[in-house]
Amino acid sequence: MKKISIIMPYLNEREEPIRTIRSIYDTAPSGLFDIIAVDDASSHSPLDFSQFKDVRCFRNEERMGVDASRQLGVDEANTPYIFIIDAHMTFKKDNWMEKIISCLEREPETAWCTVCLALGYGVNDVYKSKSRYYGANMLFVNPDTRKDRQAREILEPKWAKKRDGLEYEIPCILGANYAFSKKWFDHINGLRGLKMWGSSEPFLSMKTWMAGGKCKIRTDIEIGHLFRTNAPYVTKVAYLVYNKIFMCKTIFPDELAEKLVGYLPKDRNFRAAQEFIDAADKEIQLDRKYYQNIFNKSIYDYCNKFGIQLPK
Repeated sequence: MKKISIIMPYLNEREEPIRTIRSIYDTAPSGLFDIIAVDDASSHSPLDFSQFKDVRCFRNEERMGVDASRQLGVDEANTPYIFIIDAHMTFKKDNWMEKIISCLEREPETAWCTVCLALGYGVNDVYKSKSRYYGANMLFVNPDTRKDRQAREILEPKWAKKRDGLEYEIPCILGANYAFSKKWFDHINGLRGLKMWGSSEPFLSMKTWMAGGKCKIRTDIEIGHLFRTNAPYVTKVAYLVYNKIFMCKTIFPDELAEKLVGYLPKDRNFRAAQEFIDAADKEIQLDRKYYQNIFNKSIYDYCNKFGIQLPK
């Protein structure tokens, strides 16, 4: 019986999705998993996954963005657990899948991530990577940021340093290696509402924690992630700004949301994002009400737990 669905969106990645899937088949036991690949309207010809018996592929007619594509994949999953990855990753032969499933069976209300091994920049062997990343801390506001980086320095995850222990709590998942029970992902409303790309890790992490769950890293699972100089697609900054405002307005108290939105530069990207927000007002209000009903901890509890500084 299959226990976990691997959700893999991609866009204009050529053969990388094939290579990633082959790495999964080479390192994980057959029968435990299926793979849901979501082609987000790539400009190249559709990839042929017929060599892999457990792969289902969906192809968007128009670009939806990585987060909507991930959500589509989760909605199509029919296993108790899901594992969300990017399409340019490499896996070790170290029982990583069995370990992830064991973690989810033991703590189904925890969002799990693994160690991220940086590949690329001259290092492509997953066993030789010297750069390891262990989830993330959360930066709410960086008052010293450059003006041209302001939109990226509000509500941003920052790589965390390794701590002692096989597994431990972290403020935020990061690294494109996220495991959830499908029931919990649905309970916190997943990635619904986000546009294109950006802020998905803080959104999932803070919702998980405020709904009574946890975010943890498992330090004995290391997954290679190809870091690229340039992505094979472009995401408008307005969408990045929109996602931050959307997050503020749906899961934060009004006073804190207003302060954080106030730090975003009021440029053309902000104005475009605000138009999207105005158009989504009904959805935002419904989401806000839903989160108020399922949250049993506040964002202030979260910040106190992890020593996160809030804007004054």
